Amino acid sequence: MSKDDQLHHIEIIMREMLEIQQKSTMFVNLLSEGESLSQNQLILLLQLKINDCMKATEIAEFFSVTPGAVTSMCDKLEKLDLVQRVRENEDRRVVKMVLTKSGETKVQELFLKFSQEKLTDMAKILSDVNQLMKKIF
Repeated sequence: MSKDDQLHHIEIIMREMLEIQQKSTMFVNLLSEGESLSQNQLILLLQLKINDCMKATEIAEFFSVTPGAVTSMCDKLEKLDLVQRVRENEDRRVVKMVLTKSGETKVQELFLKFSQEKLTDMAKILSDVNQLMKKIF
């Protein structure tokens, strides 16, 4: 492969990755449109739905923030009865965040903005994109 071909491929990769990132941002903007919660709070609710629960350290790592920032974010969500803190039986020092019933309902409501057809299309397309990405990474 010539240097020009290599540079051309690099340019395509950069352009496409940036476009994927912009589309992801647009999706999060759509989800958060008209919501009183911050985007990070909404994303945390989605993460808790996917993972069932998360420790504060895992949340801090995911968002690249301090544990103090996680405490603040979780305090707000707890006051709204969207999450609750649960201590592990084996080690009472370990606290995990879990969705409450209200939190589960909130996550579902976020996606009611989309028609069933749109949700089906998004699920298929995003699944396909992720399968293709697994070939790269």
